[in-house]
Amino acid sequence: MQKNIFGLVIAGILLVGAGAYIVHLRSENQQLKVTTTPPAGAPAVARGDANSRAGRVLTEEQHHAMLEKLDSRGGATHSVWFATVPNNTEASNFQKQIQSIFEEAGWKVHSNRPVTFSLKPGIFFFMAEEDPPEYVQSIANALEAAGLQATSGRGYRQFYEEKKKENPNWNGFELAPDQDFVLVIGRKPEEQKQD
Repeated sequence: MQKNIFGLVIAGILLVGAGAYIVHLRSENQQLKVTTTPPAGAPAVARGDANSRAGRVLTEEQHHAMLEKLDSRGGATHSVWFATVPNNTEASNFQKQIQSIFEEAGWKVHSNRPVTFSLKPGIFFFMAEEDPPEYVQSIANALEAAGLQATSGRGYRQFYEEKKKENPNWNGFELAPDQDFVLVIGRKPEEQKQD
């Protein structure tokens, strides 16, 4: 009899604890809804808000700004070479957004190679020559017009060759003989902390 009463007491304690935990979870869920749902009539957050925790998303304005600078429809067909950080869904999705603009502008995607070494977050634009062709410069102009910050460099082919001579194990982007540049999409940069 005492074992039954003891078992009932423990079961009762467990039920009360489970109920309290459910109430706690509901409270946390409600707080999340309050902090993430904008009040009625509040402006929506822009799709490409750099401060959002979601992945990078190009706004319609950024899309049009890039398209205007890259548009080669009716003219020469240019190639674009990408390199993207592998196993990173956010970087991959962002690269696809940028690639779709190039394709819409009439460019041919030549490749999208995985980055096989550690890379800082961000976008990188490495131009093969010190004095790149005008169409290559249009990419820098497109990124700038869209407000996308990219680390860029000219003379990358020679830089790569020199680094490889110094250290054969050095990691970089080998450019094919007909490749004028590589556009590298890295991880999303960490958000800047507000003081």
